[in-house]
Amino acid sequence: MDKWESFRGQFPVCDEYVYLNHAAVSPLPLLAKQKMDQYLEERTKHGAAHYPDVIWEMLTNGRNLGAQLLNTKPDQIFFVRSTSQGLGVAATGIPFEAGDNLVLVEKEFPANLRPWMPLKRRGVDVRLVPQRQGRVLIDDLAAAMDDRTRAVSVSFVQFLSGFRIDCAKVGELCRKHDALFVVDAIQGIGAFDLDVEACGVDFVSACSHKWMLGPEGAGLGYASPRALERIVPALEGWLAVENPFDFFDLEQPLKSTAARYEEGAYNSVGLAGMLGSLELLLSIGIDQLSERIIGLSDYVVEGLKTRGWQVHSPRKTKAEKSGIVLASKEGVDSEELGKRLKAEKIELSLRAGALRIAPHGYNTNEDLDRLLALLK
Repeated sequence: MDKWESFRGQFPVCDEYVYLNHAAVSPLPLLAKQKMDQYLEERTKHGAAHYPDVIWEMLTNGRNLGAQLLNTKPDQIFFVRSTSQGLGVAATGIPFEAGDNLVLVEKEFPANLRPWMPLKRRGVDVRLVPQRQGRVLIDDLAAAMDDRTRAVSVSFVQFLSGFRIDCAKVGELCRKHDALFVVDAIQGIGAFDLDVEACGVDFVSACSHKWMLGPEGAGLGYASPRALERIVPALEGWLAVENPFDFFDLEQPLKSTAARYEEGAYNSVGLAGMLGSLELLLSIGIDQLSERIIGLSDYVVEGLKTRGWQVHSPRKTKAEKSGIVLASKEGVDSEELGKRLKAEKIELSLRAGALRIAPHGYNTNEDLDRLLALLK
């Protein structure tokens, strides 16, 4: 059995479905379920008898795995409940003043827009740059920035078009203006390499339930040394301090690590599952996964084009490709087609009147052929 067959064997969902919906919610691999079951067994049999050692071990493992995934140090990793919650840490913690500005991208998923909107009430200029045929152009970001730009927040991969941005170029822009570079990474990490230190990224938030193949309610955050200096948590939880079990010392400092952004009780079951998924992904290798995913998405793009479908996802260069393919065909009722696909146990998303197809590394060309056979 080769590596990809073994990987596919982690997903019982394949017994019934052609699952091409990883840009929405992924199925869980067996290893994630195993880790969750182990934690539930521990809590069921022992309650808090082994607390906090069980949790601390899980957190340590999670920070190490997150650091491997993002090419950084474990002290720079923290845990989030959702992408929005993590981005909210940045939105409420960056010391914006009236007259400052923030640069965002229009038509991104609301998780990277809504957390920033309250800044308008504080007199912050929230600047939205356009998407051009699904792309976010570096020149448009540059044109929106000036000496009062305090942060730029963009998606690593656009949820609709699938465009993957050049984070290194954005990082250069942000350093030029001394602005923090914030990334909503949920549609990319787990499938594509994001070297946060090499790219000059300052802050990342991503829940695990898409390309990381983990559960909802558990995810990863990253904070650079610059972010740790500038982003002060608006909500200080009891676990945010250096010695959380010294309950009555309210003057003690916040942790010097990114764990200062963690508030209180963890979604421990979700974290256990996420750790299993990360172990699985890293055992294969993110570089190999990205090659596999691009190959699968290229395959379905060619199949769509030969059947008269228009592909809306930017695909001119390998660097801008992702695992998301958005396509439509004139005269096709996407809602009716969606019902037919669901009846055939083919899972994908309908977005903006188009099909959004999102295979992961355990999918095969044969999976995609089943889809394409219905799209002729």
